[in-house]
Amino acid sequence: MTTAQLSTRTVSIAELREVVAAAIARHPEARSRIEKGAAIVLLRSITPDPQYAYCFEVESESAPGTFYSVDHGVGVCQCPDHQRRGIRCGHVWALELLAALARRQAAATRRAA
Repeated sequence: MTTAQLSTRTVSIAELREVVAAAIARHPEARSRIEKGAAIVLLRSITPDPQYAYCFEVESESAPGTFYSVDHGVGVCQCPDHQRRGIRCGHVWALELLAALARRQAAATRRAA
């Protein structure tokens, strides 16, 4: 998803719960990071980088006021968790969840048309 597709977000908690449940069903090993991603979506700032189509500044869930650069195009984050483990961190999952919500909203709009 590009910044244009993710930048404006109105998050329904019920829809987010469904998207989180689906993500956990597909990736049970990532449950805690998916849940952190959901908390970021609800409570923290996610700001598109105006220079790069797939890049965002995502606020930390555990350290409010700390931001990490995330390239959603390749799933890379500058946070210590991602850098150390090389797996999807909560910041990457936050963008994945937003992308899933955007796809659901786009599908609902197409069905309504």
